Amino acid sequence: MQEEKGVLTKARSGPTPVGGKLVDRVLAGALRDKAKDLAARLPKLTLTLDQVVTVEMIATGVLSPLEGYPGSGDYASILDRGRLADGTPWTLPPTLAPGDDAGRGVVDRVREGEALALIDPSGVPIAILHVQEKYGFDKTERARKLFGTVERRHPGVDSIFRRLGDTALAGPIDLLEKTHWGPFEKYRLEPKDAWRLFHEERGWSTVVAFQTANPLHRGHEHLQKCALEIFDGLFIHPVIETTRRAYFRNEFRIKAYEVALREYFPADRVAMAPLRITMQYAGPREAILHALIRRNFGCTHFIVGRDHAGFGSFYDPYASQRIFSDYGREELGIEPIFFRESFYCTRCGAVASEKTCPHGREQHITMSGTGVQDILRYGYLPPKEVLRPEVGQVILQGIQPKGVGPDGHAIKPVGDTIKGLFPSYLTHTRLGGPKRPQPLDPKNLQARDLEAALRDTRDNASRVYERVYETYASLFDIERGADLTLLEEARRKAIAIQEELIQALEQKVAIAPPAVEDRYMYQDREEAERELQVARKILDDLRHGADTDFRERVWNQRPYDDYRS
Repeated sequence: MQEEKGVLTKARSGPTPVGGKLVDRVLAGALRDKAKDLAARLPKLTLTLDQVVTVEMIATGVLSPLEGYPGSGDYASILDRGRLADGTPWTLPPTLAPGDDAGRGVVDRVREGEALALIDPSGVPIAILHVQEKYGFDKTERARKLFGTVERRHPGVDSIFRRLGDTALAGPIDLLEKTHWGPFEKYRLEPKDAWRLFHEERGWSTVVAFQTANPLHRGHEHLQKCALEIFDGLFIHPVIETTRRAYFRNEFRIKAYEVALREYFPADRVAMAPLRITMQYAGPREAILHALIRRNFGCTHFIVGRDHAGFGSFYDPYASQRIFSDYGREELGIEPIFFRESFYCTRCGAVASEKTCPHGREQHITMSGTGVQDILRYGYLPPKEVLRPEVGQVILQGIQPKGVGPDGHAIKPVGDTIKGLFPSYLTHTRLGGPKRPQPLDPKNLQARDLEAALRDTRDNASRVYERVYETYASLFDIERGADLTLLEEARRKAIAIQEELIQALEQKVAIAPPAVEDRYMYQDREEAERELQVARKILDDLRHGADTDFRERVWNQRPYDDYRS
């Protein structure tokens, strides 16, 4: 690839950005100085934090071929056809339609052909918008066509009615200032940097991308390593903006990815960088957009798992895979890789799926993201067959919300958690053991049942296949030995991981604002400092061999019911 006149163009056979060029609307040098002088004289529109993120995505080429906010023709075409007006695949329109009173006033006054200075929440001009068009749109139509529903319990729908106005501004933007990513700054990888890293420095011809908003569990690891058997490189690209109330704090998630990659992946074949984008949970439509974004990062393939970008039961679990049949391979320019839902089969002794495992559910430990979250909320590490312990150490500290509500449950009733993660507990006395005389009713289960199911899994998950092996081994007089002296090494690694996490949290505290506009999505300084305090206490306990007080790890800054969907 080579750069010409501010865009990245194709220099050899291989992948290309969407539309054939990588957009670059970031001003530098004299052009930037001149634009900053102009911005000081222009009418000003203050953006929300998620709008700032979108502006930077456009300017750095993440959303190529868009050079700004699309006009009414492209907007209507995206809603109706999942394409821009010229036919280029595009499924979700970035829309600048301020919903606050001050923003509405600016929109009312500005005229087509004029320009606006776009201001971040701290008052710094970050971009200039060259207004080419103003157009009205119907929020109900937008919700129905993008999400297939107008129910406000869907976070994307709620965001439309809660945050958008009725009039949108369209036109190209010029970026004056990039935002500082705080603890994520050292991981920043823009599309042009990714092309250079993947195709020039590392010489990868094929790059498979993986997106997640959850910690890296063993199911993810399994399919990523399957992909590494086929492709030259793996790009792990986790999302670090979200609209969902219950989630893992981003700093902890990124550190958990870093730890997992260092401990369990070949360093020269994997790259990781965060993606700043606000999830809309548009299911199939968002899956297409996510694939196109990874094409702009130089990827040739994109992993699409079960219920990609879904929320609750709004979409069929595999709708986000089927939608790719609506687009030709050539027009998408990136090939999807589909995986079924995975689980750990104790009889196979491996991670498997319904396509590869012949055994019943009583032998399975489900890779349920929700189940993993609930176990962490109770303060337990999930089984090693589900989550690597090094990952669990970090992510347990970042789960939100923590603990249980007044009813003794963590978001969902305990029975739902057990049924989703440990189905055998309901029907069998233990993994690989005899059936219960009467199956347990999930409605009657309590927290002690979760503890019992977890202990059973820890004790027996690895022993089911081991017992089969030992039976065969004894028949052939095979002797085996195992080194059981790994505890001290594990403790040393845990200390090192905790020290790294504290460094990231210290950076976070240093730039945390005293107050925030939306405490579902962002943190103020007081809460960030409390996270840091708990992390330091855990490090001290690790160094001295003490047990960390469980209650220190399960606190919430908001009433527990605020997190319920």
